[in-house]
Parts: sequence; structure tokens; C-alpha cells
Amino acid sequence: MTTNSFDVLILGGGPAGLSTALVLARVKRTALVISNGFYRNDGIHEMHGVLGHDKWDPSDYRKESRKQIEAYGDDIQFQDAEIVKVGRATLAGGYEGFEVEAKGGQSWSGKKLVLAMGSKDVFPDIPGYAENWPDNIYQCLICDGRERAHLPFGAIGFPSPMHLAHVTMMRNLGGGDKADVTVFTNGDLPQDDAPLQDAKKAAESLGIKFESRKIKAYERASAPDIGLDVCLEDGTKKRVAFIADKPPTVSVGEKMLVDGLGVEISKDPLGSFITRNEPFGSTSVKGCFVAGDAGMSLKQVTMAVAHGVGAAAGAMRDLCTEEGEKALAAVKKTDVEGVERTPTDATLCEKEGR
Repeated sequence: MTTNSFDVLILGGGPAGLSTALVLARVKRTALVISNGFYRNDGIHEMHGVLGHDKWDPSDYRKESRKQIEAYGDDIQFQDAEIVKVGRATLAGGYEGFEVEAKGGQSWSGKKLVLAMGSKDVFPDIPGYAENWPDNIYQCLICDGRERAHLPFGAIGFPSPMHLAHVTMMRNLGGGDKADVTVFTNGDLPQDDAPLQDAKKAAESLGIKFESRKIKAYERASAPDIGLDVCLEDGTKKRVAFIADKPPTVSVGEKMLVDGLGVEISKDPLGSFITRNEPFGSTSVKGCFVAGDAGMSLKQVTMAVAHGVGAAAGAMRDLCTEEGEKALAAVKKTDVEGVERTPTDATLCEKEGR
């Protein structure tokens, strides 16, 4: 089956987009999954904390997921493309839906739109950071860290007293009193911030070390060694098995979506994301849903999958509601025009006085 028009357009072929597609396949809705081949966890060879799939390779997870979707038939189509334009469009019958355009000029339309294209990290301008991401610099210690936590490791920054809980988690991950954890503050902490200084002292009392010299670069350790060297401003190098750091993120294609659709964007200390409303992930644009990393600060495969289920349910609910309302309007119009309908058992009983 080849078509350019679908019930639902899904932008993104990661866990959120594939989860959306699977649910839509179950209820026999047509959808097109469009992927640009970019995945935020490229470079990671194992997923962690994903029930039933712990330690799976993310690429194997996507392949198996697609295989399961394709087993349902051809209602769900897949397309590799880079989308450069997204907007509202008037479809057949005057339906107000959506249209997307790819870099090569091809376009597709859909009654509903699910934004599941994920997010990207905004790296600090420090040499070697990008080269060590994500296999030596970890943004989530639930997802990564345990396998190397018996070795010395570190974290970047100590921005607030609340960060005490984070470094305490790191100490626990490293084996409590056996942990060798260094917090690289990349500069002196403000002396006049009493709560922050108290939190630092509490961390030090638990054995957490602090390094205030500024970071000049990161250098990957040469095989067979693992980890990286944190290169400080005076030429000193500190070897760690990994660094925990969470750079801010932005939704992939955020400017395109704002310009083309007018979707509302939310911001917090961890970056920006498309504003998502519970329970279905609806956005500020009617008929448009967001699922996964593009619509949340907490980035995790299991949560992205759950969001995909919600987005699919929301799109399906809207489609079915519209179709039901259209049928009801047709019935009411027929009544008004006085056109006799096929009698039901109830109307026959009424005519016969029963």
C-alpha cells in the first residue's frame, strides 16, 4: 500500500514513536513513522533500567520493535527522511490536518500529528566533551554508571544545596565508604552562599572530594584503559572512569515546530521541551501530540514508551470522536430534511402503537 495521506503522522522512530505506531497498528489506524536516523543514545551499547530489556543494545531494541509492528500488516508505514517543514493543512473533505515536507521535497499529510523526534543535548564549549559523550560522560546514573562505579568517578558542578542528594547518590553507587567520588566545580563556589557551603561541608563529611580548578579539556583514555582524563587549568590531569553531567536539552526541530505550528514550549533548568498535557500528551495545537524526550525533562526509554501509548490513545480517541460526530450530524440533517430512514425496531413499534 502506497499513500501520502494517513490518519496519523509520527515524527520520530525511537521508542516513543515506535510505541505510538504499535498501539495504532493494534486498532487498525494508518500511520507513517518518519525518522531522520538521529538517536540521542547513539554510542550507548546497552540500555539500563528498561524492564524486560535491561542491557539490550538500543539499535536491537528498535529493530525488534519495528519487526513486531510490521507483523500487524501495512497500516503502519516507515520512511527515512529529514523533515524541514511542518504545518497545518486542509485535507480532503475540508478536514483540518497536518502536512510535513522532507528535505528532498516529498510531503505527507495526516489528520493527527505525533511529535516523537526526541531531544538533543547542548554541550558546553570545552574541548573533548562531545568526543567523550555518551560513553564516558553520563547524563543519568540510573541508566549508566553502575558498571564502572567501583573505580574513581566524578561529577560536574555543585550548583545548589539540593545537589547534595545527587552526590550522596553517587557515594552510594560507589559502595558507600569505599566510593571514590570527585565533584569538579569548574571554579570556586561562592563563599557568601551559606546554604551551599554547608551542603559542601556535608558532602565532604561523607568522603566526597571537591576540585575547584577550572576544566580546560577532556581527554579519552587510551585502550585498554577506560574512562577519561579531566584536564585542569594548571596542566594537572585527573583520571576518572566516568563523569556525571547533565547538559541542557532542546527538542529536535524546536524552531521549525514553533514557526510552523506555534506549539508552546516549556523551560526549566534542564532545558526546553514541548509543553505536554496529561493524560494523552496533547499540545497547545489541536490534533498535535508529543511523546518521549521531546516533551519531558526526564529522559528515559520506559517513560518514552509510555508516552507513545498515551499519544496513540489520544489520537485514536479524537479520530473516533470526530467520526462519530460526523455520523450524528448526518443523521440529524436527514431528520431535518424529512428524508425517511430505514425504520428501526423502535420506530416500527411506535407506528404500530406498541
